[in-house]
Amino acid sequence: MKKLNKVLTLSIAVLSLGFALTGFSSCGSDKTVISIAASDVPHAEILNECVKGIIEEKGYTLKVATIDWTTQNDAVANGDYDANYFQHIPYLSTYTGKVELAATCKVHYEPLGIYKGKASSLTGVKDVEICDDDSNAIRALQLLKAKGIITGALPIDEAGEKLTIETKSWTSENNVKVYLIAENLLAQSRGDYDIACLPCNTALTGNIASTERLAVEDDPAQVSAKANVLAVRKYDYLNDTSYKTKIDVLTDVLLSSEVSEYVATKYSGNITCDSSTQIDLRSEIK
Repeated sequence: MKKLNKVLTLSIAVLSLGFALTGFSSCGSDKTVISIAASDVPHAEILNECVKGIIEEKGYTLKVATIDWTTQNDAVANGDYDANYFQHIPYLSTYTGKVELAATCKVHYEPLGIYKGKASSLTGVKDVEICDDDSNAIRALQLLKAKGIITGALPIDEAGEKLTIETKSWTSENNVKVYLIAENLLAQSRGDYDIACLPCNTALTGNIASTERLAVEDDPAQVSAKANVLAVRKYDYLNDTSYKTKIDVLTDVLLSSEVSEYVATKYSGNITCDSSTQIDLRSEIK
């Protein structure tokens, strides 16, 4: 019986040591694994096709998960992922979860553009199609006014967040007819209107080249303010050395010329990624 007890005791000790070593190995590997949630286009493409290879050269593994953008902040706050990449600062600032998130850098901007339809210039425009959701519609109206295509007061509430018209069309002071069209129909219907205001992703998925673009959101303040960011857990970044280290590695890569060059080539100029958008924000995390 004593021999049996000794054998059992030794076996348990060996198993315990094995589990301990396994746990240590797992913990060690987590320090070199960076998990990130991202939207599909262009975020996950940038990460998988450009960033991942550079990260590997630095001794880290980048794991990218494409998940619904509405769940990404909670997913990072809950610790399911180290970071996410899909949003701009104005949206991030609305997050009210118990775990505070912060941005370590701005990366790229997806401008809304005015594209050719029946017309090949911005002169003499009589009608235009824009996206029918409030956010993109307001951006389109503001761009059209900034470029002198429409004049007068815009149908936008005082907060600048909602349209004040309930119909699917509106006429500007200078008699330009603006039609609100569902996003999934914009690309295929642009030939029915003189010009079309297309969100960046709409142009990309519709395979519409930047050479078809007549104007674009180019106000420096707007470009900087709404550049997409890398969002992380603020407390962990400030207090967890291993977490901070790998986030810094990822941030440095996203701020690199390799990323800006990749974006310029991959998206044919439709997406802005340069010194006006690649901005280091780490010193602001306190």
